[in-house]
Amino acid sequence: MIKRIQKVAVLGAGTMGSRIAAHLANAGVPSFLLDIVPPDADGKARNKFAQAGLDAVVQQMRARVADLEHARRLLGSAEK
Repeated sequence: MIKRIQKVAVLGAGTMGSRIAAHLANAGVPSFLLDIVPPDADGKARNKFAQAGLDAVVQQMRARVADLEHARRLLGSAEK
């Protein structure tokens, strides 16, 4: 029996984690890019590290990200 991956969470928004999440999101797999919360952060600043990882991957992989909307899904529920 083959099981399909429904969604993934990638822990760590550094070089490797952000690119893994980008490739999964680009393939249409809902992906959540998670990282630690910066000290003394609140509101949108809580996603500072994950957003920086997303920004870097979009800039460096622009030619390889077929659908930027998929890349934007990396923060998925983090912004809700």
